Amino acid sequence: MQPKLFPAERSTYIDSDTGEAVIQWTHAACTNQHLYFTSLSVTEDDHWLTIISDRDGHPNLYVIDRRDGTIRQLSNNTSGLLRSYVYPQGGLQGFSKVSPCLDPVHNRLFYIRDDKVYWADLDRPETGEQPLCELPAGWYGAYTHISPDGKTFCVPCTDPRAFADEKTQWEQLGKVPVRMTRDKLVTRIYLIDVATGQKRVAAETPFWVTHVQFDPAGTGRIVFNLEGHVEGKGSPLPNRIWCLEPDGSFRPISEEPANEWRSHENWAPDGKSIVYHGMRDSKCFVAARTWEGKLLHESSLEGVEYWHATGALDGRRKFVDRRDGMVSILDPVATENRLVDLCRHDTTYDNQDAHAHPITIPNGKSVIFTSNRTGHCQVYEVLLPSCVL
Repeated sequence: MQPKLFPAERSTYIDSDTGEAVIQWTHAACTNQHLYFTSLSVTEDDHWLTIISDRDGHPNLYVIDRRDGTIRQLSNNTSGLLRSYVYPQGGLQGFSKVSPCLDPVHNRLFYIRDDKVYWADLDRPETGEQPLCELPAGWYGAYTHISPDGKTFCVPCTDPRAFADEKTQWEQLGKVPVRMTRDKLVTRIYLIDVATGQKRVAAETPFWVTHVQFDPAGTGRIVFNLEGHVEGKGSPLPNRIWCLEPDGSFRPISEEPANEWRSHENWAPDGKSIVYHGMRDSKCFVAARTWEGKLLHESSLEGVEYWHATGALDGRRKFVDRRDGMVSILDPVATENRLVDLCRHDTTYDNQDAHAHPITIPNGKSVIFTSNRTGHCQVYEVLLPSCVL
């Protein structure tokens, strides 16, 4: 396969509010986004930035050479969008936009197309996409993850009988959990051996799972979620965050109080805590707990609301995309300068592709995010100021 090449689209500007330098990596008049916030988008050697783009008319994976900005196509999807969590409008064939996950050490991308798992080599894109294994036909996928040693790919798949004619993610959130409970349907969490393609079911849950993430410390533990809303009310179901042990047992990280909801759980990069944000009595907070459920810290600032929170390399600070349009770094234990603004994202959040999802790059010197501030989703990177490095 001779991969398609696109010239660099990179430009740099200074954020008018903060004075910080921001790189805009893409400018194409289409949807461009970095990978989901449970996956890094930049390789550890700082050579590649991985993105999803539909610049050829179909969603596909692309890799940007961070040295010169050149963009190269990796996957070869010509069948549109595969239906899944968040993307019910997809078809029975196509590329799963919830599936890509980067192995940042070995420079490989794993993803799903047409109910099959593939991988691609970022350093040798001419080899094309390589098939790994087949998944249960028609089962609905969700956000995946690769183990830190690159040996195991984790894929949550849900019985297709839990889905019907939903047109939006919001409809999925209310209706899918009801069907799963009523008809005793399950989500299977698959572990796939990257060397052999052999898969096994690590756990089978009686509820909808849409996010999985391995412990970055290499213990084999996986944090995952219970997805959905109370039908007709829009309030999240209780006990969102779950812990899967290597022996297959699983439990909530801790019981959620009735007046609290939690969301967007993810491991801190050092593996010592699980980060999430939430709301209690209409007040937003960002928090972190140990694997055993002990609350390490919780931070709430008057008038500040969050969409997502991910961990910095120090295991303490958090990158947050605020509802007022700002990307910031939050130090939950600081007494001064607790919130340092990095730049504006000004995205609309009117669809999943436009979510900012700020996440560090492996060297910790900058943050990748997505925004549709120009009218199309584009991929950005803000350099961290010296005061927070």
